[in-house]
Amino acid sequence: MNRDQLLSDFSPFTDIGEEPPKIALQKGKFTVRFIRDGRELKLVIDSTTGVVQSTLGKSPVRHHTSVAALLASELFANLRRWAEVQRDLLSGEIERRMIPVNASTHDDVPIKSINEVSKLLGSAARPDGAAEVLLIDGPAGIGKTNLIVQLALERATSYKSAPTPLILHIKSRGRVLSNLDDLMAFSLQTIRSTVTYDQVPVLVRHGLIVAAIDGFDELGDPNGYDTAWGQLSELIAFVRGKGTLILAGRDTFISRARLLKDVSSLRESIDIVNSLTLLLPSPQQAKEWLRNHNWTEANLEIPSISVLLDENSFALRPVFLRLLAENIKPKDIKGEHERFLTSFLLKRIIAREAKLFGKAVQAVMSIPQIEAFIENFMLETAREMADMQAEALDATTLSWIAEAALGDGYSAEIVGLIKNRAAVVALLMNDERPGYRAFVHTHIQNYFLAKVAVEAVSRGDTPKFIRRNILGAEFLSTFIDVVSECSSEAPSMVSGFLGRAQNLAQTYPHLDRGARNLGALLLASFQCVRAEDEAYFAGFQVDDAVTRGTAGPTKVSGVVINQIDCRQADLSALEFKETSIISVIADDASRFSSSFPVPRVLVDEGGAQLSDAAKIAEWLDKRGRSAKPASNLVVSDKVKKHRVYAVLGRACRMRQYWLRDGDDDVHAERVLKDPNWPTLSSVLKQNGFLRIEKRDASGGASPFYHIRHSERLLSERSTDTEVVKFFKDLDDAI
Repeated sequence: MNRDQLLSDFSPFTDIGEEPPKIALQKGKFTVRFIRDGRELKLVIDSTTGVVQSTLGKSPVRHHTSVAALLASELFANLRRWAEVQRDLLSGEIERRMIPVNASTHDDVPIKSINEVSKLLGSAARPDGAAEVLLIDGPAGIGKTNLIVQLALERATSYKSAPTPLILHIKSRGRVLSNLDDLMAFSLQTIRSTVTYDQVPVLVRHGLIVAAIDGFDELGDPNGYDTAWGQLSELIAFVRGKGTLILAGRDTFISRARLLKDVSSLRESIDIVNSLTLLLPSPQQAKEWLRNHNWTEANLEIPSISVLLDENSFALRPVFLRLLAENIKPKDIKGEHERFLTSFLLKRIIAREAKLFGKAVQAVMSIPQIEAFIENFMLETAREMADMQAEALDATTLSWIAEAALGDGYSAEIVGLIKNRAAVVALLMNDERPGYRAFVHTHIQNYFLAKVAVEAVSRGDTPKFIRRNILGAEFLSTFIDVVSECSSEAPSMVSGFLGRAQNLAQTYPHLDRGARNLGALLLASFQCVRAEDEAYFAGFQVDDAVTRGTAGPTKVSGVVINQIDCRQADLSALEFKETSIISVIADDASRFSSSFPVPRVLVDEGGAQLSDAAKIAEWLDKRGRSAKPASNLVVSDKVKKHRVYAVLGRACRMRQYWLRDGDDDVHAERVLKDPNWPTLSSVLKQNGFLRIEKRDASGGASPFYHIRHSERLLSERSTDTEVVKFFKDLDDAI
């Protein structure tokens, strides 16, 4: 304890416009005086024991065991009140939406409960003057935000009986770069705290609260996230002592190794850095959670439902489990086998909502008309939020959007009924700000926004959010599914989108982010390109790119890409010329063309970074860049050279959940009508990698195909005995 430290601790708590604290040391005791809440506050601090005496104005002397206890008291942060308000705010919502925890630490320790997550904080012995950081990473929709909310509730609830540092949940909001101080201020306002943003680091340093920065990857400039690292480095340096931070972000951006490398203030041998990777809930966890939401065993055994709950199924993501539990009745999806999961669930929710508008509305609008209105309302709401760079809209704005989405020709009474009902549809929820509504999850918001992007650009329109916002990896990942769905259902519209986006990206004036974002959308559409599209992507720069699936034949010329995530993508049909890539994120399922540029940095699926050009080239060559890729112990040369291998890769990389022949899906037809499909499907089914359901559908009874564990098939790991056996059987069958 010294004069400078006390000045740093108490200066943020001095009234605005008043002089900084005056500090004197006499006979081993510090006397600190400053104006607090309009009255003089006198503190006498024993430099040996740390005991504090406080006198506010003419009030009686109070005693505190330490400076931390003083800061926690009602004279300063009033953390008891903080805990009560936070508990009341979170309890009703989170108890209804709590999702099972399934995670693993960087030491491969399994974490199965929120209590185990809480115990991670402060569990390691900490040297004096050290800071602690817990990283929480995972893909979109995996439950990072929900985990922090659960942790905040757990600590707020137990604070009175067993105080532990409370959680300040700092969420990145909007579509533009955010300042950490602004986000802190908004979070404090949400819990009605009297604490101000500049006081937060002091409370963190004394171990009274934990600052949890949710969406940390959105707090930086797109050319390297210097803003994010800079703000974080300063904060870590300030909170050393008992300070703890939580950082949550997407797994492609944030990692323990990168944090230690890029945050200059972190000291690897002193500061504590732990990481927690969120995994999909297990099928058992998901089923138990659905049972707790009144789903029966019979419901779970329905074939079209049980397949959704397979190991590593995309449907196990918490965002989809919530939609199933809260907005879907099992009978609504019995026997249904839609190709794309998000639209499959949203169509059912919209169909249910359409029946809730009342008899007066149904007297003048058919159910299909109401469904069309709801979808249009969601599209326009997503666009308005993006254009306004906001995560929520007020009631007046939503009312205006509903009226515009409805169109003319209805009486004032009907318009009023529709506007009132639209504001409370199940896809929207109450925001933290009273009177505001937000989408139930950013994935749903991104889904509708992606549809807006495809439709608008195909008409030659460049929406404001494309011109001004940063289209991050989370949005682009959702866009890939949406544009894939559109290319199956409306290939002419996607061809129009590709053509207009190519022209706009090359000719767009560099006054804003329009060209960069259009370029990112084009790269996210590789898998939709057909030979007749004659795709030629040229002359633009991209900050953050994501691509999946099997790319169609495309020429890429004069393009600069800062970072591209091509995990599980097959880019072997791409022809690159005079193109440079700074960073590539790839995995064992990635495939590359012979002209693919050697990037400066390559990050593999384990988070390891390669920066040596020769080693990067060798890594790429093993995954298709070389004309003679290295053989492995899993797939024989015979299989690799056979057409069946390409069909398998395309099938495993398709974005569709179910494939059906004769479904007017040009992409599915390329797999199901290939002469090698009967042989391939037989071996897949024989080894448990293919599920076939024969159900009535438009056009009569038809088989539906779902490839199970496609990631394992693409990764071709020699340690996976079931995959090894599959490829041996395939070799024997061809």
